Amino acid sequence: MTLDPEFTKQTTELITQTLELYKTAGASPRVGQTWDCQNVGDFLCGFFVGEMVGSALSAFQVVHQREPTADEHLEIIELVEKYSKDIKEFFAKFN
Repeated sequence: MTLDPEFTKQTTELITQTLELYKTAGASPRVGQTWDCQNVGDFLCGFFVGEMVGSALSAFQVVHQREPTADEHLEIIELVEKYSKDIKEFFAKFN
């Protein structure tokens, strides 16, 4: 592990708290029409994962004042992947 424990903790909290917000808010009924997608749940799942990885990468840059190394980038992705089951189960409801 190359990520510092505090950054890992904050990123984990970001993922879990944001997923809970999505669960509370649900999805706009216009998503399928607006983005012309057949499987709204798959689209939202990809959007969520991209949002989490992108937010964590931006936070890393702010905290460390540099770009993450390849290993750090991979670890950030792995933090999100730890929640893949919960993420997929929630967004599958919209398919």
